[in-house]
Amino acid sequence: MFYFDNFNGKKILKSSLLQDYDCFFTTRDFPLTAGALENIEPECSINRLSLKKQLGVQNITTAKQVHGCNIEIINKNTYFYDNTDALISNIPSSLMLLNYADCVPIILYSKKDNTGGIIHAGWRGCAAEITAKTADRMIKELNIHPENITALIGPSIGKCCFETDEDVFLKLIKDKSNTELYTKKGNKFFIDLKMINKYQLLEKDIHNIDISDYCTCCMSDIFFSYRKEKGITARHSAIVKIKGDK
Repeated sequence: MFYFDNFNGKKILKSSLLQDYDCFFTTRDFPLTAGALENIEPECSINRLSLKKQLGVQNITTAKQVHGCNIEIINKNTYFYDNTDALISNIPSSLMLLNYADCVPIILYSKKDNTGGIIHAGWRGCAAEITAKTADRMIKELNIHPENITALIGPSIGKCCFETDEDVFLKLIKDKSNTELYTKKGNKFFIDLKMINKYQLLEKDIHNIDISDYCTCCMSDIFFSYRKEKGITARHSAIVKIKGDK
């Protein structure tokens, strides 16, 4: 179950599945990346310093997100990855951050293995199965059993608001009989990106999944929405800190 919590006086969104871990989603109340709103960069800078201080780290590992399918298992002393939309870490006390404004944020965490992943899945990333591929790398390269992975699918644009034409629909929906994933109205399709990512996780035998009901477009008073705000917006973030001991 998702619930709003307080982080140093700022509103964040957490899941009861990882409530004792520093894995959460920020809101408009706690922006870390200004996006097109350059006037809030000073606030974002202060918030990033607060985040590091509160979590007891010196650096944040992040990436230049390009709506692709590149996944990086992070290295010590490397804090920025170009052209990357998913990060994985098993480095104790490392802190990862990616940014969103309607795209689907996904956090993966194995408590047993003290290993986490963070994914930026826009519709192109969903079509390229970035979530399944990130889980696959954790499972195969880091020897993590799927039953030990907890997945949080955070706030993103919902089926109610993600309206597309047939070309996008055909790239996203492989099983047209699964109407849980979409609704057709006239010549338009309304697609559930969160459910697409859920099915990718289920295909990897990950079943401990929490899905946020919040639509960023409907709730742009709480989250940033690229579609609702016509691109003139900042970013909310997904945060994963790996615990400090194995």
